[in-house]
Amino acid sequence: MCFKGIKIRFDCKDSEQYRNIGDFWNYMRTEYPNHSLKGVGCNWNDDSFDYIIGDFATLDFCMDKIKKRYLTADYYEITLPDSGWQIYHGKTENLSELYNEIYKNGVLDYEVEEFFSNGDCKISIYRL
Repeated sequence: MCFKGIKIRFDCKDSEQYRNIGDFWNYMRTEYPNHSLKGVGCNWNDDSFDYIIGDFATLDFCMDKIKKRYLTADYYEITLPDSGWQIYHGKTENLSELYNEIYKNGVLDYEVEEFFSNGDCKISIYRL
């Protein structure tokens, strides 16, 4: 499956990625309110990772506008595995606790996050 979106590299020190990715989500939801956006995390190393907001469908992103807000943002396409995903459900407000549970079984290769207007979230994870 090919995921297409806007990629930014985020620092994970002191759990600051939650706030920074939340800001990125808020911006993307405002700019693309009629799309069912998803987030993909990948390429973890050196206390940082890539996070991509987009979808499996092609969206028309305005890179000039996005780069004014996020200088390091780039359009990115990534091929994700078709099967072998583990699915977790929870509440967005409890995201850090959900990830504590997920990471008990080791590091991830990919994650796909989906957030819903009722406060629920779905996290699909993949480990090689």
